[in-house]
Amino acid sequence: MNHQKHALAWMNWRENQKPRGGILADDMGLGKTLTMISLVLASKNRSEQEAGPKSDDDESDNENENEGWISKGRRDYYPGGTLVVCPASLVRQWEEEVDNKVKRHKLTVCVHHGNNRDTKPKHLRTYDIVVTTYNIVSREQKSQGALFGIKWQRIILDEAHVVRNHKAQMSISVCALRGKYKWALTGTPIQNKETDAYALVKFLRCTPFDELAHWKKWIDNKSAGGQQRLNALMKSLMLRRTKIMLQERGALQCLPERRIELIEVCLDKEEMNVYQKIMVYSRTLFAQFLLQRAERNTDFMYKEDSNKPTFMQTKDPNGAYYKVHEKFTKLHRGQKDVKSHEILVLLLRLRQICCHPGLIDSMLDDADNAENMESDSDDEKLKIDLLEQLNNLAINDSTENRSIEGEEGLKPDEEIIVKASAKVLQRNNPVFNFKRPSSKIKKVLNVLKTKVLNGNDKAIVVSQWTSVLNILKTHLEEQGCITLSLNGTIPVKNRQEIVTQFNDANNNKRILLLSLTAGGVGLNLVGANHLLMIDLHWNPQLEAQAQDRIYRVGQKKNVVIYKFMCKDTVEERIKALQDHKMSIADGVLTGARSAEGSKLTMEDLRGLFGM
Repeated sequence: MNHQKHALAWMNWRENQKPRGGILADDMGLGKTLTMISLVLASKNRSEQEAGPKSDDDESDNENENEGWISKGRRDYYPGGTLVVCPASLVRQWEEEVDNKVKRHKLTVCVHHGNNRDTKPKHLRTYDIVVTTYNIVSREQKSQGALFGIKWQRIILDEAHVVRNHKAQMSISVCALRGKYKWALTGTPIQNKETDAYALVKFLRCTPFDELAHWKKWIDNKSAGGQQRLNALMKSLMLRRTKIMLQERGALQCLPERRIELIEVCLDKEEMNVYQKIMVYSRTLFAQFLLQRAERNTDFMYKEDSNKPTFMQTKDPNGAYYKVHEKFTKLHRGQKDVKSHEILVLLLRLRQICCHPGLIDSMLDDADNAENMESDSDDEKLKIDLLEQLNNLAINDSTENRSIEGEEGLKPDEEIIVKASAKVLQRNNPVFNFKRPSSKIKKVLNVLKTKVLNGNDKAIVVSQWTSVLNILKTHLEEQGCITLSLNGTIPVKNRQEIVTQFNDANNNKRILLLSLTAGGVGLNLVGANHLLMIDLHWNPQLEAQAQDRIYRVGQKKNVVIYKFMCKDTVEERIKALQDHKMSIADGVLTGARSAEGSKLTMEDLRGLFGM
């Protein structure tokens, strides 16, 4: 296609600039993989010439060693071909793309993955393309394995946003790889904040901004000048085209229509009782968390009642809500400090209740494992990058849930409220039974029945929790509907077969249950034209990636995206948060946004709790 030819010309030009490489940030589904394979093929005939004579190579070696990037003590480098680093689910896709699109014997490919992978650099260097995973690179960097015994002609990071945390081992490892040309492929170079771009700049070795001190001084300084420098830097290093942009230019055949439907769900009475009980406790804990921080003078100074959080200003002694809050406060008073991870876990529980109350099962055991958890937040900072923590927080971590029964001195009406609220969370409450479909599950089943199964279409159902998908699978099977599943528990070698099977129009398995993390990278699932997002994620870019699994070049049918949101719950606030985060990403990529507001503040946290 013309847009791919343009990208190829641009990449050839960039490989003769400094830094040698860049960021191909085309919209998902526009063929970045094939474009990059074309670059490798086009440069194969001149690769030996570009490697240069030994003296030139030595000069480059010394230059890089002076920059401090290569581990000292390793001298046995072999000149190699192109190294592709990608998520495990895309390894076979790269291999198949070469086999299907390139004439036989034009390019040789080696998959460097698994326990039986080749450990000798002199063998790997003989291939035109070596495909490996981020985890393998991290593992071999520690032991200086085969991948680090080669000076690659070209290094390609596919789904490069995976290494957006420059402090993480994965990012450190890919930066330690030795290569002449470096490329980052990602449809979402900015996910949460502008500093996501720093990891890519560091990988590309874009001097001087690849050094953190220079980055903070000249770019990440919360000034208009810093924002302008970031915009200029991205403009020079990055090529980005969206589907809409290319269609408007006539450079891309019009894709079918895409429609997004927001489906509102109302929790039933029993579900709302559980939700409100956890929300009361969450607000109480969060209010105490704020007061603790105020006492340490780290964030706020509440000198007067008017400066306290809104929740703490509740003064109606006859209000049932206030009484339960007071009871929780008394119970928690004198206990250990409220940690930030406790607040985050409670937010997770509130989100889980919206899908099915049974997902908070670990709270019903009165477990208190919070002390075993680590908090990623810095208690000395006012601004907490809550989004990053929520993206990485383990979903099965439990938190405190102390019983509120058995206390003396309660007034009769307060005792009724306390006992009723305690009874809500008893395990024998039918609302926690997975066999009982939740309000949201009922809505999802209805959409599948009326919009998909009654016709010849196929659908993908996406959730960030495999437990939700398992609940849905059980109910679908009871109705005689056989499904396919794709998530992190599926071996990498089996994933492509599932994709092929699902995309086959003659296959009668018409529903794919897809985990959000597995569906956010590179999969081509154009066999479906309906996509149901059961739950809302803090990071809207992950949802956008999942949507583009079906809305991409090759899709023949009109596409419908269904997003399910529970009314009068935290999911409504998450939706607003998604819009905010998308504005950050769009602003950086278009150069229209200032740097302010890239992190969630305490005000954002209060908003999530409705305080």
